[in-house]
Amino acid sequence: MKLLVLLLLAKCSISWAARLSSESVPASLFPARFRHVPSKSEPSQSNANITVEFFTTEVDHSNNQDGATWSNRYLSSMDHFVESGPLFVFLTGDVPLDPALIDESTLINEMARDLGGAVFALETRFYGESQPVGDLSVESLRLLTTDQILADVADFVLHLRRTVIGNPFAHVLVAGTGLGGGLATWFRVRYPHLADAAWSSSGYLRAVYDFQEFSSEWAEAAIAAGSQECYNRIFIAFHVAQNLIDLGLEGILYEELNLCSPIDATDRMQVAYFFSVLMTSIELYTMRNGNVRDFAAVCEDITANGFPTSLDAFANWFNWRFEEGNGCIVVDFDVLIESLRETSPADDSNVSGDRQFLYQQCTEYGWFLTTDSDLQPFGERVQMELYYEMCRRVFGEWVTPQLMYLSTERTNARFGGSTPNVMQAHFTNGAFDPWRYTSIVSDLNAYALADVIPGELAGADLGAISEEHDSAELVAVKRRLKELFESYLFPFNPR
Repeated sequence: MKLLVLLLLAKCSISWAARLSSESVPASLFPARFRHVPSKSEPSQSNANITVEFFTTEVDHSNNQDGATWSNRYLSSMDHFVESGPLFVFLTGDVPLDPALIDESTLINEMARDLGGAVFALETRFYGESQPVGDLSVESLRLLTTDQILADVADFVLHLRRTVIGNPFAHVLVAGTGLGGGLATWFRVRYPHLADAAWSSSGYLRAVYDFQEFSSEWAEAAIAAGSQECYNRIFIAFHVAQNLIDLGLEGILYEELNLCSPIDATDRMQVAYFFSVLMTSIELYTMRNGNVRDFAAVCEDITANGFPTSLDAFANWFNWRFEEGNGCIVVDFDVLIESLRETSPADDSNVSGDRQFLYQQCTEYGWFLTTDSDLQPFGERVQMELYYEMCRRVFGEWVTPQLMYLSTERTNARFGGSTPNVMQAHFTNGAFDPWRYTSIVSDLNAYALADVIPGELAGADLGAISEEHDSAELVAVKRRLKELFESYLFPFNPR
């Protein structure tokens, strides 16, 4: 009996802690958001003293007539804390809590050790086990907004100051990566009296309706870290696949790519979803570990001799990496929609945050990966129509293209997009990370600086300093981060 493997559309908030085994099929590749959810860390010496805690906050911060509350989950590490020490708060964004986010292997923990601080990681409402109302229905998800999340963070900082350490004036650094980096910056913008500084590591700050730049930026990285021949082979493979479908020869792709069912060439959404799976399979795989060398490894496979055509070379790589045993690949758009309609937080897809993040994409952020740019090798079939249909079919007829577009415009207008009005913040990005297009890559002012790290993908700066494994440029950025945040937290009394 064949093993069915579901490849979902993906957004990649490539977490530095995320790892995808090269010998297994990803359970969820969701090309609309292209994200990795870190697997649970095993107990170890580096995270032995990290405890799981809860604090109480409001279900709906905008409704004073409703006093309902819930318990928000967070992690706590007090190993290095001394009296009058600062608080380091890591915002997990769209991934569940994991001790690896703040354990001894991280730079934020290293900062806490040097400054006598305490380290915390706060899980975002509706993600992981932090469920305000117990389900993920559309009615419940109306409470999943940036404003509600930032209000949770505000209550959390007050809880830490008043209840946990008993110092209402404790200095606070908020930090995060991906969506968490955006939230950290927006918190500093919206609640400057509660956070002395913000660190956005590869943070998503600018909402983008049609994120066509992702694939073009990925293509540049593939050429630089892989080869021009690799780009050319992928280009040919995708365009040949398009031509086969146009000629009514989609059965060749069914056989070549070991699909579970034939492609319905008359259904635009099925065709678009098929190409989105192919596109994001290679984008996700090359970025899964945050290691640029993975581009070269994939390109070596695709440009290897012995294949009669570029499509054969790509199909060999695709089947080798995403097939397990005698399994086949599900590329059925209807199956995807049915999975995303599941409203139980215990569902595997929802534990990873798939439905929750899609809701935020449809109503606030965008970040939909398309092939609308001419500077990418993946053809022309993945367009915004696919994502509009996805949002509408999953959440209801109230979702329209106009709503989706205006939602991204509203988010940028409210939080500043690429030019937020913020000070005492720092922005770091990898030079090869396609997500840097949504981030801040140049200095905003003398107290809101940016570093683009050569030869790196997302989150390279999150790990503790390693003279052995880090490049000289990466070590310099990490040291700069430590110096800047010490000056922001203790401007008149350096530690």
